[in-house]
Amino acid sequence: MNLPNLITLSRLALTAVVFGCLEAVSAPASPPPSLVWTAFVVFLVAAFSDFVDGWLARRWGMVTAFGRVADPFVDKVLTSGSFVILLKFPAATAVLTTWYVVVVIAREFLVTAVRGVVEASGKPFPADRLGKWKMVAQCWTIGALLTMCAGTDVWVWAAVGGFWVSLALTVVSGANYVWKARDVLFGGAK
Repeated sequence: MNLPNLITLSRLALTAVVFGCLEAVSAPASPPPSLVWTAFVVFLVAAFSDFVDGWLARRWGMVTAFGRVADPFVDKVLTSGSFVILLKFPAATAVLTTWYVVVVIAREFLVTAVRGVVEASGKPFPADRLGKWKMVAQCWTIGALLTMCAGTDVWVWAAVGGFWVSLALTVVSGANYVWKARDVLFGGAK
């Protein structure tokens, strides 16, 4: 277990704190701002840790099979879980839709399955640039939605913009992963 992998695992613990804060809200129509702001800050730390663990793993030559699997798994729990929980908040659903969350989760299942097939064939299948930009856009959107749930309308434009950008990147990056794995998935020509 190296430092980048420990940071990845700590992100899972931070994710539990975010979920705990948001689930502790008993009246989603008027959540206590302190709980939502706590979730917001912890979410930002968790999202930033995704950059840190990847950067350290590449810089120190500590990229591992565990990290290639655990890092995207934890990212998916953080983002998909946050979107699901945000559906209970009327302030968030002014922007966030159920169909968007279904598309996000379907893409994550697809990419996880593709990654599993490719890794099982003996080839590494790390996250690519589009997947990383998708993660940034989703985190941007979640952060903006959390500020809306805390009662701040200043970031509505960021949530709306993030919604559409992250939707496009979610679909395009998912299709890109399938395309990159076509040889293993379909046994076709390179």
